[in-house]
Order: sequence, then structure tokens, then C-alpha cells
Amino acid sequence: MVEWHPRRLVRPVEWVLTVPGHPEPVAVIRRLKLAGRVTFRAVTWAPKSGGRELIGYYPDGDSAATAAWRRYVEQNQQQHERASRTHGGAERG
Repeated sequence: MVEWHPRRLVRPVEWVLTVPGHPEPVAVIRRLKLAGRVTFRAVTWAPKSGGRELIGYYPDGDSAATAAWRRYVEQNQQQHERASRTHGGAERG
């Protein structure tokens, strides 16, 4: 006999995208139902929802996670490039 538990009725609603060694999550993905269809919304992570920025809405969790990851990589690449162009606050020549 298989034991049943109410946990089997639970569906995930929210996930955080984390990066090993990074002190905080980088994005939040939430499963929503809009106009009767399941949709996944990805936003940047911040401690409070008011500080989060919309990345986009996606048809599945994989697409949302991919978009959040790309945004994270692009932002870090831009920060790295800005930092490498300056040295001690002065532009490199």
C-alpha cells in the first residue's frame, strides 16, 4: 500500500536562482496563472519586491531561468569591463 500525504498536492510556486559563492540569490522566478495559462515571471533579486526589476514573462520555468542567468552574466560582464577600463578611478589609455 502506498502512503498518501497532502504534500503530494503541493505545486512549486517560487524559486530563487543562486550562484555558488555569491552571497545572495540573483533572481526570483514565480509560477503564475495569467488568463488561465501558466506563466513564469523572472525578476532580479532584492530583499524586498520593490527593489526587484522585471526580466520578463516566459512559457516555462526553463526559459525563465535561462533569461535570468543571461541577465546575470551580462550585468557581471558589463561591471567587469567597466572596472577593467579604469584603474584607481582614472581611465586607462
